[in-house]
Amino acid sequence: MTINENGLSVKVNGISSLYELISAKEKLSKACLVIVYPQSSTVFGNSSEEISAVKEFLTNAEFVTAAAFDDDKDEELASLFDLSLRSGEADDYVEKLFKDKTAKQIKEINACFTAARTAPAEKVLEIESRAFYRLMADKNGGNSNE
Repeated sequence: MTINENGLSVKVNGISSLYELISAKEKLSKACLVIVYPQSSTVFGNSSEEISAVKEFLTNAEFVTAAAFDDDKDEELASLFDLSLRSGEADDYVEKLFKDKTAKQIKEINACFTAARTAPAEKVLEIESRAFYRLMADKNGGNSNE
């Protein structure tokens, strides 16, 4: 497995089992977006315990997850990730996603996206509202009224 850190995003190549992501969680935890480029032979894990651990890890990750596929998208594998991308378009997607945004803006947006995986809609809206007021306070130099 090869991990390439690129500021706010991380690319993971040459991964044979998604379980390998767990051992790299320290490197991944600094990212806002982790893009995994699975191979045709990439598996979830080698046992039911590993598969459960991978599902839990990706569900609770503090970053947005994406799988970048060449042509043949593995629907089951893709379902574990927040996003499914074409590998040739992944770099453009990252550039567009982060364009003209500060690190704080990106982290606030990520908090909303990652909460949306498991939290009820009301909670996600609350997180989004608080993020909006914090960002507006930063922009206007005032109080966020939280």
